[in-house]
Amino acid sequence: MKTTEFCRLAHTTRDTLRYYDSLGILKPHRLENTYREYTSADLNTYNIIQNLKSAGLSLTEISQVLLLQAQPITPECRQSVLTMIQDKNDYFTNQYRFFTQLMTIASQMKIAVQNNHQEQLESLIEKLGKLTN
Repeated sequence: MKTTEFCRLAHTTRDTLRYYDSLGILKPHRLENTYREYTSADLNTYNIIQNLKSAGLSLTEISQVLLLQAQPITPECRQSVLTMIQDKNDYFTNQYRFFTQLMTIASQMKIAVQNNHQEQLESLIEKLGKLTN
C-alpha cells in the first residue's frame, strides 16, 4: 500500500514513518521510483512499535525487541537483551501493582460518592497520596 493509505490505516503521519525508517525500525519496501510501499506486515510492526511505546519502552529498546524477530540471539547481545527484558518486566510488575491499588481506590471512591459518604471519600483521597509506585 502507498504511504497515504498506510498513514490513514495506522493513524500516523509521513514524518513519523520517515523517522522510523531512518531508525531502521520500520523499513518499507522501496519501489523503482524510490517510493515507499507498505504491507500488512509493516502495519503489524507499526502496531508493535506503538504498543511498546505506550508501555514505556524507548525507541532504542523497541529496536532491540524488533531485532529479535530478524536475527538469532548471539552471545554478544544475549546479556543486554536479557537485562532490558528483566528491567521492563520489573517495571511492568510495579506499574501493575500501582494501577491495581489505584483501581481499588477509584472503585471505593465511586461508591462513596454515590452514597454521599463524605468522610469515607476524604479518607480514600488521603490514600491516593500513599500509593506506592
